[in-house]
Amino acid sequence: MNAFHPNEARLPGADFKRTCAAIVRRSAARDQERELPFDAVEELKALRFGAIRLRHEDGGGGGSIRAVLKALHALSAADSNVAHIWRNHFMLTERLCLHATANPALARLRREVAAGALIGLAGAEAVRTQVGGASAGSSPVVPDGAGFRFSARKVYSTGSIFADWIVTYGELPDGTRVNLVIPRDRPGLTLLDDWDGMGQRLTGTGTTLFDDVLVHADEVIRPDEFRPHLPFFSSTIAQIVLTTVVAGIMEAIVRDGRETLEARDANFYFAPSPQPKDDPLLLAALGELSASAFSAHATVMAAADRLDIAALAIAGDDALPAVEAAAIAAAKAKVVVDALAQTAGSRLFDVAGASATRRSLNLDRHWRNLRTVISHNPASYKAFAIGAHELNGTPVPASGFF
Repeated sequence: MNAFHPNEARLPGADFKRTCAAIVRRSAARDQERELPFDAVEELKALRFGAIRLRHEDGGGGGSIRAVLKALHALSAADSNVAHIWRNHFMLTERLCLHATANPALARLRREVAAGALIGLAGAEAVRTQVGGASAGSSPVVPDGAGFRFSARKVYSTGSIFADWIVTYGELPDGTRVNLVIPRDRPGLTLLDDWDGMGQRLTGTGTTLFDDVLVHADEVIRPDEFRPHLPFFSSTIAQIVLTTVVAGIMEAIVRDGRETLEARDANFYFAPSPQPKDDPLLLAALGELSASAFSAHATVMAAADRLDIAALAIAGDDALPAVEAAAIAAAKAKVVVDALAQTAGSRLFDVAGASATRRSLNLDRHWRNLRTVISHNPASYKAFAIGAHELNGTPVPASGFF
C-alpha cells in the first residue's frame, strides 16, 4: 500500500495552503452570516484543485485518491462547507473523466476539469421515497429531433450552485437509466439556494430545476460507456469524502480548542490550577481531542489506500473483489470516525468553557456541521453490512449511496 504515498507530493502547494489559511479566517463569520463561499471556490478553481486526480497526460496532477483525500482533509479543517462542495466533483471525475472514452462530451468535460472547472451533481428525485440505489420513477429524457429534452426537479444538489457543469440522472423511453452532462449556463437550468439544514449551510445543497432543457445526444451517457463496477466504486469515493470532511472538522475542533484554552483567563476556584492553560484536566481533554483527530485522519488514509488499489483494479476484468474491499474499508472508516467526531464536537466545550458558547464565537458550528454530514448515511447501516459480510460473506450494497 505504501506505493501510493509518493503521490502525495502532487498535492496543491503553497498557494493552496495560503488559500486554506484565508478560508479559516472567514469560516466562523461566513457560517453566521450565511455567506456562500463563491470567492473561496473560485480561488480553488484557479489553482485547478479539482484536477488533482486527472492523469498528467490529461493536464492533471496525476495524484492518487489518497492525495485527493489528504487535500480535502486540509480544506475541511479550514471550512467543512468548502470541502463538502467538492464531494460530488471528485466522485464524478473518477466516473466520467479518468478513463478512455470516445464520447466528445466526456472528452470536453475532462479538458474543462483540467483547466479548473467544477462538476456538480443534481441527482436526487424530489418525489423519491428511496435513498440511493436504482429505483423506478427517474425523470424522463424525451427525444427531440437529434437530441433530447429534460424536465425535472432535483433536490440535495450539493455544490451545484458553484459548478460549471451539472450531472443529473434520467430515464430514456426504453427504461434505460442514463447520466446527463449539461453545462451550467444551459437555458432552462435553475439552481436554488434553499437548503435549510442546521449545518453545512453554505454547500449550496438546494434544489435544481430543469425546465425543458435541451440535451445534446452526446451529453447522454449510457451505462455501457462505463467500465464494469465503476459506478459502484465512484459511489464509494463519495462516501469516503464525507468521512474525510468529518475528520477535517475534528482538526478544526482541536485548533479552536487550543486557541480558546490559550485565551482563557479564568478558572473555577476549586480547579487544580488557577490558570486554565496549566490545568491538567483541561490539558488532558485537549490531548484527547488531538489524539482523536489524529486517529480519524489515520483511519481515512488507511481506507484511501484500499481505494487506490481498487482504482488500479478497475482497468482489469475482475475488479469486483478490490472494489468491494474498498467499500468495506470506507464503511469501517465511517463507523469509527463518526463515533470519535460526535464526542469531539461536544468535548470542545469542556476545554473552551462556558464563555465559549457565545454565539459570536460560533464554535457550535463544528458539532452542527459534523452531525449534518454524518446524517447523510447512518453508521448503523454500515456496521450491519460490515458484520453481515464478516460472518456470512454477504455482499455489500453495490448501487449508490453505500
